[in-house]
This record gives sequence, C-alpha cells and structure tokens, in this order.
Amino acid sequence: MHVDWIWKAIVIITVGSLLLRLTGRTSIGKLTMLDVLLMLILGPLFIRPVEDANMWKTFGTAIVLILTVWLIRTLLVRYASLRALWIGKPIPIIVNGKVELSAMKSLNLTDEGLNAQLRTAGINDRDDVECATIESSGQLTIRLKPHKVPATKQDIEQLKQLIESRLPK
Repeated sequence: MHVDWIWKAIVIITVGSLLLRLTGRTSIGKLTMLDVLLMLILGPLFIRPVEDANMWKTFGTAIVLILTVWLIRTLLVRYASLRALWIGKPIPIIVNGKVELSAMKSLNLTDEGLNAQLRTAGINDRDDVECATIESSGQLTIRLKPHKVPATKQDIEQLKQLIESRLPK
C-alpha cells in the first residue's frame, strides 16, 4: 500500500507554511490585491505533489512566486508613481462639504452606497461631513465639520478649568 501521500501532505503543510510566512502576512484580514492573487495561485500549486507532480519543482515555483511578490512590493514602496498605477490613489468624494459627482461616477458609487458607508462610520447626516475620501484600500476616511467633531477629554478638561477659574473663590 502506497502511503507516500502522508509524508507529502506533512511536507506540503510545513514548507507551504514557511513559504507563506516569508510573504510577511499573518492575518487574512489585511491582504492586498497582490496577496490575494498569490494565495489563489499557491493553493492549487501546493496540492500538485499529492497528485504525483514533482514536489521540489512545486516548491521552487512557489519560491519564485513569493520572490516576485517581494520584488513588486519593494518597487511599490520605492516608487510612488508605480504605486499609484498599481494600487491606485485615494479619491476625494466629499470636499468642503460638497459631494464630488465625478468622483462618485468614477467609483460607480451611488448616493445610497455613500450614505450606507457613512452610516457604517456612525454618521447619519451627510451635511456633517467636511471631507470624505475613498482610500486605495477601499475604506472610507471621513473628517467632520469643526462644529460636529465630538469633544475630547482634553476639551472637557479645558472647559472645566475655564469655568472653575471664573467662579468666585
């Protein structure tokens, strides 16, 4: 009875885990488009030795893929123009309290979609927003109008000191 698939499975998991560790990612929640693509390619690749493909050729291919991703990341960090082309730039969708319709159109973002993202961020009234930007990661970054920004503990302490300083002693 052939049981070589058992040791192959152990080696695949061990080497595969070590190779994926080289990519520098430990959480799937923070994957970039490049990371997702790498995972989609590596998944089927790592199963090939179980189907009697050459295990060392598979691992060599995985190493080349990972080194390519490392090289691309290095270039993206070093060259802003390449990063903007590859990842994209943040797109302002609300500027000085006004919705940028051209930006909404380029993002295929509807009013309902924008309102949903604002509600997710805890903002129920679009008029409270000074600026909003869709980051290259797809997240919405928001800056409220000055009079709508919640008071901080420091603000409250300063107000408390001001009141106390004006009270008769």
